[in-house]
Amino acid sequence: MKFEYRINPQGCAALTSIPNPESVIHIPDTLGSCPVAEIGSDIIPMGVKSVAREIILPDTVTRIGVRAFNDLRYLKKLMIPEGVQSIENFGIFTCPDLTELYIPESVTTFGDYAFGYMYEHGRAYRLNYFTLLCAEDSAAYHFAVQNKIKFRIV
Repeated sequence: MKFEYRINPQGCAALTSIPNPESVIHIPDTLGSCPVAEIGSDIIPMGVKSVAREIILPDTVTRIGVRAFNDLRYLKKLMIPEGVQSIENFGIFTCPDLTELYIPESVTTFGDYAFGYMYEHGRAYRLNYFTLLCAEDSAAYHFAVQNKIKFRIV
């Protein structure tokens, strides 16, 4: 599987595209001999978004960018590792088949509609059948309570 990326000034890789995804996507921990620290916007292009069913992120990722996992309507499983610190605006957005998501305690920054929402018919709305899995009193827990997202303490 081919991965497109850029190297940021800190010497880390930011994944920018997976032009020809497979149903299970294992993002490597290094690209161009640099650790993959960031997932950029719309990493799976239009026209092939329906292929992705499962995405596994490496332990090196610290940031999930704006609209990183956007409009992946058949995504069923997303593995977010401990070490991710932020999920930006619309980071995991319009993924209606993603009915459960574990957010580790390391994630402390959440953008607007970071997860648990979908865009359809000209508006964003909360997915009623989505369940956040999180630790009690974690930032994810507080995000869920504030946004009225169904959650389960794990």
